[in-house]
Amino acid sequence: MLLSLRARLIVLCVLIVAIAMIVLSAANITTVRSDTLAAISTQTQQLTESHAANISEWVRSKRVATGAMKQALKQSDVLPIVAAAQEAGSFDDAYIGYPDKRMLALHPMPPGYDPTARPWYKQAVEAGKSVLTAPYVDATTGKLVVSFAEPVMDKGSLQAVLGSDVQLDNVVRNVAGIKPTPSSFAFIVGKDGLIITHPNKELALKPVSALDPSLSAQSLAGMKQGGSATIGGVSYLLFTQPIANTDWSLVVALDYREATQAIGVLMTLSVVLALVAIVAAAVLLSYTITRLLRRLGVVRDAMEDIASGDGDLTRRLDTSGKDELAQISRAFNHFADKISRTLLDIRRASESVKVSSSEIASGNMDLSARTEQQAGSLEETASAMEELTSTVKQNADNARQANQLAVSASDVAVHGGTVVGQVVSTMSSINESSRKIVDIISVIDGIAFQTNILALNAAVEAARAGEQGRGFAVVASEVRSLAQRSATAAKEIKQLIDDSVQKVETGSQLVAQAGSTMDEVVSSVKRVTDIVGEISSASQEQSAGISEVGNAVTLMDEATQQNAALVEQAAAAAKSLQEQAAHLAEVVAGFKLDESAHAAPRAASVPPPSPAASPSSAAQPVPAARSAPINVTPKPVPLKAKTPNRPALPAEPAASKSEPKPTTKAAPKSSGGDDWEEF
Repeated sequence: MLLSLRARLIVLCVLIVAIAMIVLSAANITTVRSDTLAAISTQTQQLTESHAANISEWVRSKRVATGAMKQALKQSDVLPIVAAAQEAGSFDDAYIGYPDKRMLALHPMPPGYDPTARPWYKQAVEAGKSVLTAPYVDATTGKLVVSFAEPVMDKGSLQAVLGSDVQLDNVVRNVAGIKPTPSSFAFIVGKDGLIITHPNKELALKPVSALDPSLSAQSLAGMKQGGSATIGGVSYLLFTQPIANTDWSLVVALDYREATQAIGVLMTLSVVLALVAIVAAAVLLSYTITRLLRRLGVVRDAMEDIASGDGDLTRRLDTSGKDELAQISRAFNHFADKISRTLLDIRRASESVKVSSSEIASGNMDLSARTEQQAGSLEETASAMEELTSTVKQNADNARQANQLAVSASDVAVHGGTVVGQVVSTMSSINESSRKIVDIISVIDGIAFQTNILALNAAVEAARAGEQGRGFAVVASEVRSLAQRSATAAKEIKQLIDDSVQKVETGSQLVAQAGSTMDEVVSSVKRVTDIVGEISSASQEQSAGISEVGNAVTLMDEATQQNAALVEQAAAAAKSLQEQAAHLAEVVAGFKLDESAHAAPRAASVPPPSPAASPSSAAQPVPAARSAPINVTPKPVPLKAKTPNRPALPAEPAASKSEPKPTTKAAPKSSGGDDWEEF
């Protein structure tokens, strides 16, 4: 059954698909299960923490309300404050116990009631802070009640113990409302392992082991991140969260089956889809492989038919599609086409030799006329090249002279720029000297001013001396007059110097502008020099290029002389073609060929020809003409290099450019027919 390639492929593909689907389904289920359990754990932990925080806040508010009764101890009338605290904290009862065994409560107490002997009083005194008692069943209401007690100290001595009783109805309702899934529930357990609240009221104040013998206060404490237990024959995931301000812990029991119900549905769906996919893949693969391999039998039958034939090259295989079978068919068809095309080309070449011989003669005449025309054109070209060479040389000389003049002008401009720079430096020195003279005049003016002051002081002293100082006063008057005239002269000199300084500064600016202008002139002259140099270089390159053109014209003249030998070579080729045609006709006659499918021959390197090609191009002389020189006496190398120009004959048919090259391959076999018979 599995001997055929088809059956093996189908079984292998189905197995691969089945394995892939199984692995994919297992990976999806594992991933989804892990993610789902992680999400369940996170959500349940958040839910547990939220409700634990609410209960903790409830406990804190009750402690605060109980502690508010401290104010009553400072008042003569205590009951109003205690009543207000009871109302604020929604207490069932509020009371104060004193160390002298007095008891103050809103509700009447039985005679002889000793508060100091009560558990709430003792726990508060021992703890020295606010305490929460263990839950107990109220004898009157039958409901769970807890007591809050807080000692009041004054300078190290106990003044009283504040107390309040609160029913756990609100807490019980809050915990009973925690249902992540319909069958899930929550409960509160104390540090001693007793259940405080539970949806089943009968379990209140019973040990947690009543739910599952493996559970205890210690085991629940380690289930903050999650744990498992079997309660009532049902598997649960347990999440524990300690309640702040208490020694209680909130435990959420999550029904495992309900929590992971989506995983079971996904598992079932994955298995069903995997089975459906495997069945569908088996059907599809069976149909596809059967359809694809059907052509393999066709190829096998066709190959046998072709192999059993007698030289029949007309049989072809179906090549539709892009698979390996189509590639095999195309390769075989391409091989058969190539052989058939080669043989058809040989047959047509032998038939066209007769026409080729006559057209070669016509081509020889055309070639002779073209050679004469080309020789005349080359003479005119040579004359024009001589004139052009002379003109270019003259331009090169002129450019060289212009370059020398530009270099000289550049040197002169550079020298002028240097002189202007020296003038600018000299003007700057004059400007500095003028400024120094102004400073000296300022000193002289200051000396004259001081002299005038001294003269005035001398005149004053002379006036004080009276007759004895009169002569001294005259001298002081003359000194003051001289000082005034010196000051006046100094001011005039300073004005002249200032005017000179301004003119020198103006001259410096003008000289600086002249220097800048000279720099621009120097830069422009340098650019002109560079441009003229480039022109000179270009002229030299043109001269060299024209020399190369002259050499090319010389080579063209030599080629023209060589073309004259082509006429003789073509005549010898015509005779050789006639001899080859007879031999080729005998060789090709032994094959059965489809001429209609290869009406338009192509080169051997081109893909299989199109059947729509016209058969009118069968008689083409060009391929034969190309193969003919092989049997002729060898010519010089330059002549052989020019032979590719021969196809441009005016007498060739319109389709001559597409003539194939197979005949050139047959030409060397003209003297060895045994090789073709062997093929």
